[in-house]
Amino acid sequence: MERKLTIKEFLRVFDYIRSTGELLNNRYKLGDIYAWHDYDGYTCWLNYRDVTVTLMFHGSLKVEYEKHANYVDFTKRCLSLIANNTQTVK
Repeated sequence: MERKLTIKEFLRVFDYIRSTGELLNNRYKLGDIYAWHDYDGYTCWLNYRDVTVTLMFHGSLKVEYEKHANYVDFTKRCLSLIANNTQTVK
């Protein structure tokens, strides 16, 4: 069964990439995942291959992808980042 991530989990991934990733051309990069936001921070994006997740103000979420396999891989990577970050914080 496929696991879908919540907006809260995507925001945790975004924050982790922003705080630990490398800044390149106004985008943060950690491994193969990019994270960036608009000028006021109300809209944030995560990107991996053809997968783009848009996190909008008031908790709206939009996920776009062409290949389902890339989305599955992306969610696994996100869950791994969340798990590793949680272990570091404890």
